[in-house]
Amino acid sequence: TSIDSNYYKANLSNKYSLYFNFLGNKLKEYNIKHYYIYNIDKKGYLISIISKLT
Repeated sequence: TSIDSNYYKANLSNKYSLYFNFLGNKLKEYNIKHYYIYNIDKKGYLISIISKLT
């Protein structure tokens, strides 16, 4: 079904790898310590907003 296809596409391992590599680079770029990240969804969104502003 369409839902199964979308679920499969959303869970490809390379997408996870790209996301966490991007996140790690932003943490280094802005000198954010990993122990301050307690809600990855909101923090990840915030980092993406900040990166668009700079």
